[in-house]
Order: sequence, then C-alpha cells, then structure tokens
Amino acid sequence: MSDNEKIAFFDIKIDKSGVLQFDAMLLNAQTLNDVDIWSFKIRPDEVIEDFDSDIIYNMLNGRVWMGHDIEKVDTPLLKAEFRKIGKPAPTAKSIIDTLHFTSSDTELAKLAIQFGLGRREAYRSFKDCGKNLKAIKKCEAFMPSFVKELPEIKYENDVHPMLCVLKYYHEAVNARRLSEPGKN
Repeated sequence: MSDNEKIAFFDIKIDKSGVLQFDAMLLNAQTLNDVDIWSFKIRPDEVIEDFDSDIIYNMLNGRVWMGHDIEKVDTPLLKAEFRKIGKPAPTAKSIIDTLHFTSSDTELAKLAIQFGLGRREAYRSFKDCGKNLKAIKKCEAFMPSFVKELPEIKYENDVHPMLCVLKYYHEAVNARRLSEPGKN
C-alpha cells in the first residue's frame, strides 16, 4: 500500500421498512483516521440518484475495501443497487473482510469482539462503521500482549499495524478457499 492510499471502510444495511443505508469512511491507511465520511439512505421506492451513485462510485472504485462480512453481505447489495440503475458497480483493488479476523479464535480477535468489532446495531450502519473502526483501533494497544499468538505477519511501514493483521487473516482464508478442491 502506498503512503497516501485511502481505505474505503463501509457498511450497507436494509432496515425493517426496506430503507437501504450506505455509510462509508475513507481512512488513512497509516493512521486509520477518517478523511471523508458519506451516508446515504435510499427508500424502497427510490433508486440511487445519479449524483449519489457517482459519489459512491468515486469513493469506492479502485480502492481497498474493508468492512465486517463485506464479501457476503455488503458487496452483493452494492452490486444489486448499481444493477438497478444500469450502471457498472465500483470494483475493489482488494478487500479486507474483518469477519475472517473475528473468526480466527485468537485472543486478540476475542478482545476485538469485546470491543465491538462485528457487533451489528439493529439497522444503524453508520454506528456499525464507527464502532468497528473504534474496536480495531483499540486492539492496537493490546497487540504487544498477544505477539506470541500472532502468526508471522509482514508489517508495512506505511500501514496501521491492525490493518496488517486484518489483511493477513483475510488473505489466509482466501488462500485456504483456493486450495480446496472444486473452489478454484
């Protein structure tokens, strides 16, 4: 990752009344501080407006995407919304799904869950984004305590250390999937 690369950290939800909520933060890869924040609500009888779809596209396209359960939930919802309006959906440079880290059964992952990573507030995607980011940042302070249990992770100088941990677990799960027969 380059020094000035931004991470698109986002969450999409559909609430009880069918309102789609899209919330995203552009994060500095080194500090995980937000650079830009966007929030949209789309009622069931609406589609993403041209202006909104352009903002979402420009915010996400070609960036590293990060979120909790982003592969199975958020990405398909995003693609479906863009299909509705007949526009190409943004594509990720790469994806970091924090679900793989919280599923790792490490003590640091258990702590992250206690801090709120992956806990979904009922129909409040922006709060989820903020809580997930806060939990990730809190874990950094505890990383030295768990260094023995963490695998050999290549830490990059210009990337937040927890981002390296999350990326490692995401890539490990994907490598396992590719090595399974019939998954290639």
